[in-house]
Amino acid sequence: MPENSCEHCGRVRRDRVLNIRQISDRTGHTPDRIRHLRVTGHPLYSQAWKAGDASNSPLLLEASVVEEWVKSRRGLSL
Repeated sequence: MPENSCEHCGRVRRDRVLNIRQISDRTGHTPDRIRHLRVTGHPLYSQAWKAGDASNSPLLLEASVVEEWVKSRRGLSL
């Protein structure tokens, strides 16, 4: 397995991976809201992936992707 791949799912990542609570802390959306928005096709949350096949597998997303989205949202509100 390549050095920069997820130990759970094998997906190649660019940087550190955040779990749903860490994503929530950065975006301000609750974990439940993130799950709902992911299913409906949210531009950020639809990029998240599950670490396994089980329905309760952790939801993960790269830190750089979250930070870029937060930065772009701040730019829109100025």
